Amino acid sequence: MLQPLVETLRTKVPMLVRSAPSTGDYLEGVFSRNDLQQCYALLTETFGGPVKEFGRAAKFEPAIQQAIHRFGGIWVDQCLFLKQGEAGQMAYAALWPWASDPSRLTLKVGLIAAAK
Repeated sequence: MLQPLVETLRTKVPMLVRSAPSTGDYLEGVFSRNDLQQCYALLTETFGGPVKEFGRAAKFEPAIQQAIHRFGGIWVDQCLFLKQGEAGQMAYAALWPWASDPSRLTLKVGLIAAAK
């Protein structure tokens, strides 16, 4: 599920890739706010919409909250997409605007084991 998304994001959203192992199951990169609409649309195609929008507080059930915490958590100014995967894994995409430079965002896409 993630490998096609990771490949598409890398080709359609200009970004500085910080990490993208050859397994295709993780991507971390920095991109311009000017490309947010394109990135958001690609994430929505895969995930079906965010579970937490920019600027909104969210409360998740404890198992989901523990899983989110493992990749750094999610703050009010950030956006989060989640989708239940296979074998107890959850796919996620997090968009983190930079406080120090509002023209940039960090994107993290990956898999995490769902907490039990």
